[in-house]
Amino acid sequence: MRFPSMDKSVLVTGVSLSFLLPMGLAVAPVSAASPTVDLRVATYNTCGHGCMPTPAECDVTLGRDCPTKLAPWTDERAASAADDVVDSELDIVATQEIGNNPVPQVPDVDIETFRVPFTEAMEERGYAEAPAEYEDARHPRHDYPLRSGAGRYTYYDAERFSHLDTEGKELPHDLFWLPDSTEDYGKTVNWNILRELETDTRVVVVNMHLEYRSGDAEDPNGWARDWDTVRFDDARRTASHITQQNPATRNLPVIFAGDMNSSSTEAGTSPYAAFRDLGFDNARDLAPEDERSGEHLASYNGGKIPLPEGDQIDYVFVEEGTTVLDWALVPQTEATSGEQSELLRSDHNMVYATLSLDSTGAARS
Repeated sequence: MRFPSMDKSVLVTGVSLSFLLPMGLAVAPVSAASPTVDLRVATYNTCGHGCMPTPAECDVTLGRDCPTKLAPWTDERAASAADDVVDSELDIVATQEIGNNPVPQVPDVDIETFRVPFTEAMEERGYAEAPAEYEDARHPRHDYPLRSGAGRYTYYDAERFSHLDTEGKELPHDLFWLPDSTEDYGKTVNWNILRELETDTRVVVVNMHLEYRSGDAEDPNGWARDWDTVRFDDARRTASHITQQNPATRNLPVIFAGDMNSSSTEAGTSPYAAFRDLGFDNARDLAPEDERSGEHLASYNGGKIPLPEGDQIDYVFVEEGTTVLDWALVPQTEATSGEQSELLRSDHNMVYATLSLDSTGAARS
């Protein structure tokens, strides 16, 4: 690991020392904590395709205007976002909005225009892209390829992790559709099992981006729903599938990371409550208070300079009882004035947590 606070050592328990002692001299068994692996995991909505420079480009890419105008993604903004990952010394980052899908209202968008420059920048910095392209996944109503939903790609430090097993075969991964969200392109969730190379520890990383609408807003189909309940239902469906129903993931440590588009904690109407109902907690709340930074800032900055204070909508959720060594919301800028297009890489601030996980891979039974 690149940052010095990490201890990658694996402790061995119950080793007999009798061969080192004179005959007849008894020794008490050695006991130690379970061996652990420390890793730093982040969620980062990069606003790759969502923050175009001009209203015209926003309309071509999104079919509507962009609330925040930033520098072109391919003119070094993608590389600057990759630098954010390196600067925070991340092991794994779940990204959102790295490209849009061709959809009925915006048929000519090419997701690769956004994915390729970021992936290339990440690879140059020693990271690899976890599998996220599923050729057979198609929208259940419109039948066009779902690909990765709205640009959700997970990247990992290739020196420490892999999406391959010890024989070079891809570890389980998948995409599934969230039917409560009514976007034409289809809201989806990507998950990957990643392997820590030194200890062979497996961990599930779930990359999410939930419905952003609120109030009585209509979606592209002209439907209005209780969007708070939609986010709760989609979060609960995801957590239930990963931790209870899916045999590939239900007995492994799981990390849910993403833009949940809600800061609410209300029962039955918030992603927070959905994860809590299934035994998961906000990593921020599990971190020691003196090891949290940036928690006064809003994770969605909206392109405002100086960065606004407020609630977070970007989360890392981990199982209750997980040891969280630190938590941080990383400011996009410290400037108090200036142009958003010159100071920001995204309309979100990255959020990360450093976790200490059982290296045996034990989790739920």
